[in-house]
Amino acid sequence: MWNISKEAKEKFLKYSLLPIHESDHEWEIVLREAKEEGEDLNTRLNEEIEEVREELLHVLPSRFIPYLKNGTLNQPTLPKAVREDYLQWMREADKEFEQVLSAAHENTKMAVTYLPASIQDIFAESLHDSTIERIEREKDTLHLYVNTDGGFSSKSLIHFIFKGVKSEETDEPIQVGQWFIYDELQKTDDGFAFRVLFECPVSQWTIAMQELDAQYFYRPLEYTILRDEEKLEDMSITDYIAKLNSENRYWFITPHLECAIQSLSETFVIENGSIEFGQNEMVVTVGNERYSYDLSEYNPIKFIYTDVYEDPYAHLNKPVSTEEIEVAALSDDLELQVRAWNTMYANPKELADVINRVLWKIEITEENEMMLSIYASHFYKEEILKEAVIEKFRTLID
Repeated sequence: MWNISKEAKEKFLKYSLLPIHESDHEWEIVLREAKEEGEDLNTRLNEEIEEVREELLHVLPSRFIPYLKNGTLNQPTLPKAVREDYLQWMREADKEFEQVLSAAHENTKMAVTYLPASIQDIFAESLHDSTIERIEREKDTLHLYVNTDGGFSSKSLIHFIFKGVKSEETDEPIQVGQWFIYDELQKTDDGFAFRVLFECPVSQWTIAMQELDAQYFYRPLEYTILRDEEKLEDMSITDYIAKLNSENRYWFITPHLECAIQSLSETFVIENGSIEFGQNEMVVTVGNERYSYDLSEYNPIKFIYTDVYEDPYAHLNKPVSTEEIEVAALSDDLELQVRAWNTMYANPKELADVINRVLWKIEITEENEMMLSIYASHFYKEEILKEAVIEKFRTLID
């Protein structure tokens, strides 16, 4: 029995169609900002409720229907008791879906114990927001190449190999460009089963197989640094190669092929093939296969991977001294800020007094709200926050 499903996801999304502000304080801020900016807040709120009215009529408990029909469910005039009741209803839906995801995670955690360490490494990190880059089928084997650049995995490219495919069910054929939302792996009597909920297009895909194998690759350290500095597109392939660590092994992986790079010195040499650069195109030949890539569309730098992970953000984990943390966390120096918050996150009990002072002093803004929610929730679970700080961050604590 599967935990994640298209139906469970759709139910959760319907229950969260109309988020509302959770406190009088939040409404005060929204009303003040709307007045300062000359926004017609009432019109916007009416439009928001009209967009979801019909769908909400099918899922809302009857006690909320009158407020939906008269348009006050997302207004500041909604009675406080009704607001708290509605928010609690939404929280229960959140909790129910979290339990679904937790059960799926437990199934996956158990199933991977039957698989090689490399597979366990992959599922130890989230595949959420990864995208399908390439699909290849041969007899009863499916090769699925997944790019995680937009996701949460330290791996950059994962090559899943589903061997001895027994069945495959989907309401929409999987295709390049689809991205992972949720996934679940299960151990079966004669192998494994894997389910993924995709977006664009939305689909539920389930595959059962005898064996599951995989290999993965990383972006070189220089790639991430150049990307973050927005210098990647201006870098020539020659200059980029010169920056790479010559002691690492590299692979050239395109939407059509995967091959080891034998040399990155004077000439760019790939195993059993060749790469030629023209003025506007790159031609890759491997055996009898020849592929052409328009350089205005494809950057060859993005085709180079390694099997060695080098953390591009290692410097951000350098601890800040206790005496400097408070000033650093509230400073305008972004790198120093990150180091300070990482230090506090890693040592909550030892730095409890500093953490409470920082959270009490910091101003909650639209830009830092998500970040503060993560940290405040973490410190709350560590049971180190003072009551006044808990009250300040109550709406942000998960």
